Amino acid sequence: MRILQVFGFFIILWQDRVDSIYLDALIAAKLQEDVVIRGCKNLEDTTPLLRLKKYLFCNYDSTVRPNHDETVTNVTLRLMPKIMDYSGDAGILTLHSWMSFSWTDTRLTWTPNDFDGVTYIHIKSYELWVPDLCVYTGDMSNDLVLEMPTTDCLVFNTGSVVCVPAVKYMSKCDGDYTYWPYDQQMCHIVLGSWLYGPEELEFHLEGNGISMDSYENNTLYDLKFVDVVIHVKKYKCCPDETFPKIDYTFLLTRHHALILLTLTVLWLDSRSVERTAVASVNLICHLLCIYDLHWQLPYNGINPPNIMLFYRDSLALAIFALILTTLLRKLQNMSTDMPNWISSTTVFVLNNSAGRFLVLNDEESKIAGESIVNEDSSNLQKFGMKKSWRYFAAIVEWLSFFCVILTYVIILITLVPTG
Repeated sequence: MRILQVFGFFIILWQDRVDSIYLDALIAAKLQEDVVIRGCKNLEDTTPLLRLKKYLFCNYDSTVRPNHDETVTNVTLRLMPKIMDYSGDAGILTLHSWMSFSWTDTRLTWTPNDFDGVTYIHIKSYELWVPDLCVYTGDMSNDLVLEMPTTDCLVFNTGSVVCVPAVKYMSKCDGDYTYWPYDQQMCHIVLGSWLYGPEELEFHLEGNGISMDSYENNTLYDLKFVDVVIHVKKYKCCPDETFPKIDYTFLLTRHHALILLTLTVLWLDSRSVERTAVASVNLICHLLCIYDLHWQLPYNGINPPNIMLFYRDSLALAIFALILTTLLRKLQNMSTDMPNWISSTTVFVLNNSAGRFLVLNDEESKIAGESIVNEDSSNLQKFGMKKSWRYFAAIVEWLSFFCVILTYVIILITLVPTG
């Protein structure tokens, strides 16, 4: 057993030695490649591009900012969103985009005639000095990326450098579901340099700072660009230092029958069985909608969604319509004498043509009209007393109908966004 243990120990040592030799070989190969690319080794009979690259990167240091000892480095930006995703539960806006960076590096200039007329070359971004840009409004503990994503950059003979990497910006954006499902989310993506101050690195916008030409619409939200502002801010931790920030503002909007059912209940004759059935179905539909909304509504909003308030008020009107239907059916079957104030109110309504049009049928309205023409008000009163309770119930129905319409109009104006 001890022999096996000793043998296993030597195997482990041998494996570690092999790994060390392999790692040293990789480092040596990398150093050799770096000598060919960046070193000042004389290369004869090489292509113009290889000679140009050797010429540019012979003494080039990608960790040194261009013009570091003279002036500020100016970087021009342009955001080109491609895909957007918004997580309402987490309150996170994710923007997959292209970001165009352009600046001038005076160390990367050459005369095209010396290199067979070559005016530009492709260089990997990790071989160049590149500006850092991180999201201030994101999770900086996990997603803080100081380096530009690897991409091919264009270097021109004038020293101009253009890099367009694919970037993924994640920013915190708490949702406001007051007008859900017509909610609008105002989200900000704040970008800035983590390594350089405004005296070293200054950002500028190309045009309006954004291009939406390549953007593909989200199935749930429509992304609208609002504004972009570059401002310099001081923090309490570092009162003597300033930090430039680029603030992109986006507006997220959603792509956009129970009222009619409640009004239908009040339109039907209270004596009909259909009205009771429709009123019951209307109430059940309201309850089902509220139950369904319970599972669809976001749970982390700042304010309760207005749609819940709307269905709450609409449910109250549906209950009112069902109770009113029951009371009016009972009222029309009463055989007791009407109180004087009810009788006088009914007669007053029937003395008006509009009231007769709404309360009486065609035959009854014609008889009542002839009575008024003959100025026989006693006949009208006598005719109204025969079915006085039914006429009074009809008056209550129409009053309720118009009151419910007015209530719905007020609710819609108050709770539904006009935009």
